[in-house]
Amino acid sequence: MTAQSTADRLAPARGHRARPRVHFTAGEGWINDPTGLVWSGDRYHLYYQAVPEGVVWAPECRWGRAESPDLVHWVEQPVALAPQPFELGCWSGRVVLDGPGGPRLFYTRVREPDWGLGAVAVAAGDAALAKWVTGPDDVVVPGPPPELDITTFRDPFVFRHQDEWVMIVGAGRADGSAAAVHYHSPDLVRWTCDGLLAQRHSTATDGAWTGSAWECPQLLQVDGEWVLVVSVWAADELHYVAVAIGDYDGRRFEPRHWQRLTHGNSAYAASVFADRDGQPGVMSWLREEPRTDPTLVGWAGAHSAPALLHRVGDRLSLELHPLVVAASRPLDDVPPGGIDLLGEAGLLAYVPRPGRRLSIRAGERIVAELHTDPPATTLWIDRAGRGSAGLPVTPGDEIRVLLDADILEVFGSGGYGAYRIGPITADEPFELAWTDDLPPAP
Repeated sequence: MTAQSTADRLAPARGHRARPRVHFTAGEGWINDPTGLVWSGDRYHLYYQAVPEGVVWAPECRWGRAESPDLVHWVEQPVALAPQPFELGCWSGRVVLDGPGGPRLFYTRVREPDWGLGAVAVAAGDAALAKWVTGPDDVVVPGPPPELDITTFRDPFVFRHQDEWVMIVGAGRADGSAAAVHYHSPDLVRWTCDGLLAQRHSTATDGAWTGSAWECPQLLQVDGEWVLVVSVWAADELHYVAVAIGDYDGRRFEPRHWQRLTHGNSAYAASVFADRDGQPGVMSWLREEPRTDPTLVGWAGAHSAPALLHRVGDRLSLELHPLVVAASRPLDDVPPGGIDLLGEAGLLAYVPRPGRRLSIRAGERIVAELHTDPPATTLWIDRAGRGSAGLPVTPGDEIRVLLDADILEVFGSGGYGAYRIGPITADEPFELAWTDDLPPAP
């Protein structure tokens, strides 16, 4: 495997859309959910939903694959799993490396006419985790139990807990509740339904609103506490990622506190992973804005920069992974006239204060401005043509701003946000400028 990334191989000509450098993008076509990121041997294996034939979503999703030694330089590989004649699409799921019988890939098998109610199927992998094989009878969960009155069912997440395997599947119920269904197994083959892991009605808003269905539900431990991660869905609209800290007894999860994990309209379908040191991390799908943009050519969608999950009291925060920090250019000193970030991602660390505004210019255009007002608990991100969005920040704390082509990610103890600021072309150097608009001292 060479260290040449997709972005290096496909660097755009001047005047064309700039391609991100530390955010994964496919060489061509549409990508959405990262369906799994695992460390095996001497590299990371990234799996994701892909539609190589076009730049809009289609139900015939397959599992794309890429490899990286360092979470930054990604090399795109051949498709890992494609729909067979007995299925319409291979939707999101999870890869298990250490189960009996070798690597297994659990995914949502969708068939017409009802895409909403998927089945959980399994594919067997080779030692290189490159080729996965499934058959018409490789269904381990044909659908949700009828007594739960479920109308949406997809996205299995599988993990080992004590002496058994656990699967949770995202769901939405007819009464307007978002839910996750819990299963257990001794061998990854025979699965027993235990009912609902958790559920929450769409009218509940304490801490965070969590919609009428949960996509991509995942359960993991962060700093000794159980955490449920869900992507918030309602009425065919994708919203954001929410998390809850709570208690898990092997069958049920009782949340103690809900919060939004992602802000802005881009990050969705978060996928948790363990890095090579065992630290809990997250990577999300970064949607185009608008999500289906008729002007897109060649490729659409990206994945967020990998981040580590941390618990601060009853809240969770995301910290940019140190490997991405090391691969980014510090933007502490930007010369007059701007800085050409073609071939690089820029990283700025600063403490927001009321009255100080950061302007980001691409060529002759101001594409974004960041500012805060008293009492400095919200950072406002104003984007040309896309309005203003607020991100919670902790007064006095440093934030990190990652700038990579048309992707802007903001990391702080108060919140994480991902925003599209494009279109950016490959011949537009970035310029960062500070403006102090505080009133004069009396």
